[in-house]
Amino acid sequence: MKPSVFLEAFYTSYKAMAAMPLYDLINWFFLFSIFGYCLECVVLSLEEKRLITNRGFVHGPICVIYGFCAVIATVILSPFLGSPVQLYIASALLATIAELITANLMVRFFGAFWWDYSKKPFNYRGMISLETSIGWGFVGLFFFYFLSSFMLKIVRLLPPFLSKITAFVLVIYYVIDFSICMYRRMHNLDNDADEVGRLKVTR
Repeated sequence: MKPSVFLEAFYTSYKAMAAMPLYDLINWFFLFSIFGYCLECVVLSLEEKRLITNRGFVHGPICVIYGFCAVIATVILSPFLGSPVQLYIASALLATIAELITANLMVRFFGAFWWDYSKKPFNYRGMISLETSIGWGFVGLFFFYFLSSFMLKIVRLLPPFLSKITAFVLVIYYVIDFSICMYRRMHNLDNDADEVGRLKVTR
């Protein structure tokens, strides 16, 4: 893809994202964050052969890394929509980089990160793995060719007034939940005995 074509497509997707009402964007962000939480619970429950619901950093059913990746991917990866192969590769790379950065930040602040690929082949410090990166590529295709537009339709089902209230409540709820969890983590008040699918790192 020529740089000029990529930049034009990038700018177009950025303008489309920026044109969304802020409350719709917030609700869309949290909808993906909740979807990501559910996805992780299902995958980990299948791997552990028992129900796992303790996912994400906060107590609520929200994994914001999925919300952030959905927003970033929509802007950065939209130029590859015309080529499923390029979109697959770009999606796998972006998700892998996001996992690597997030894991290193969490290790720096908490001495652990909220997943564990150490038992998977071709992994790096349990943070990323070839198997997972391959899976992220397919998730990217599913996201762009179905999930993104479907989620947007759900968000737009709400009338503007109700959508604004929902966005406000979600933000306030998450800020409170995050603050409580951050405080408990910083003061080692949480019981780590039931934490499954998380990898502690000795610093």
